[in-house]
Amino acid sequence: MEEKNFESSLKKLEGIVEKLEKGDISLEESIKLFEHGIKLLEYCSSQLETAEKKVEILQKELSGKMKAVSFETDYSTDTDEEEE
Repeated sequence: MEEKNFESSLKKLEGIVEKLEKGDISLEESIKLFEHGIKLLEYCSSQLETAEKKVEILQKELSGKMKAVSFETDYSTDTDEEEE
C-alpha cells in the first residue's frame, strides 16, 4: 500500500485537474476523477491546517508567552507600506 503524504497527494490532484480540464475523457471517468480529487483536496487541506496550527504553537513572543501569528502579516514583503 502506498504511503499518503501531502506532496504526492498534491501532485495527483494536479494531474486530475489537468485531465479534467482537457475534457477528452468520458463522463463516467470524469466523475470518478472528480470524486478522487475531492478526497485528495480534503486530505491536503487537513494537512495544511495541521501544519498551520503547529507553526502557530511554535511562534512565541519575546516574553515567552504563546502567541498565534498569522502567516500573511508576519511574512509580508510589501515595501510600499514601509515607505509611506
